[in-house]
Amino acid sequence: MFSVGLVCSAGGWRGDPWHSGVINQLHTAAGWDARSADLMIGTSAGSFTITALRAGIDPIDLAARHEGNPISTDGQAIIDRIVTPYEEPAEARGWHPSSPSMSVKAIWPPWKSDPVRFALGAMPRGKLNGGAITTRINELLPDGWPEKPTWIVAVRSNDGRRVVFGRDDVRGNVGQACQASSAIPAVYQTVKIGEREYIDGAVHSATNADLAAMAGFDLVIVSSVMTATADSRSWLRDPQRTWFSQKLDEEVEAIRSRGTAVVVVEPDRETLAHLDETDKTARGSMVSLGRQAAERVLAGRDGETIRSLIERAAH
Repeated sequence: MFSVGLVCSAGGWRGDPWHSGVINQLHTAAGWDARSADLMIGTSAGSFTITALRAGIDPIDLAARHEGNPISTDGQAIIDRIVTPYEEPAEARGWHPSSPSMSVKAIWPPWKSDPVRFALGAMPRGKLNGGAITTRINELLPDGWPEKPTWIVAVRSNDGRRVVFGRDDVRGNVGQACQASSAIPAVYQTVKIGEREYIDGAVHSATNADLAAMAGFDLVIVSSVMTATADSRSWLRDPQRTWFSQKLDEEVEAIRSRGTAVVVVEPDRETLAHLDETDKTARGSMVSLGRQAAERVLAGRDGETIRSLIERAAH
């Protein structure tokens, strides 16, 4: 049987609608239903997309809910499980560094230094409480963790170590995992589960696609709104995006070295210009950008090969 892994990146408010557009277009153009993925890996905003898929929301409704279009009866029944309003109450915070130990570990030894972890550990703790995420995701998935492998990535705040909920031997229900994975440093409060505190999985990588390398899949599909095509990157213009892009390049190489085909859908130069112009009220526009990016990949130089791989996954 043809096996597929799906990776959905971090991306803030842009992430979920972007992924929804990508997944919708792959369904429309190649007939692939992302709900069938053998493994789903979600980081931060990507965790919302994969939990929606695992709850049973199909690729059509996935996009429609952001675009304000009609949703199927089955899809609406799933969405209606969520009864808790989304709120982000602000709470007082101190201005001392949130994780000095993570900053120290990030620069030692020097030849393995990680400037992202160093900077984030030196930032103050966030003040927004994302507890509603835990409640809402648990309402969406009332039976708990899905049966099919579903991995949600966070980072342990005391030492910056990557933790994979749903795979590693760590505490946490699926809602807590999503909240932890999306706890952006200096914006949201850390998420305490048991005796440990966790922050956004993007502190390690926007995509964490390398987790799929050892799985031996036939195909891994990566939807990433926080990276860019090789000809669209600039350390001067957007160092964060370039950093995450190079990390993804390394992850893709690790997967391909195991004989697995990889399809990456990410912004190109034209898409980046539109991303900068899009505000939080235009979630439907983000869906369209995700669709266009997926269509560009399917129409590109290797488009026929990619399309045939995705069509194999659909059957």
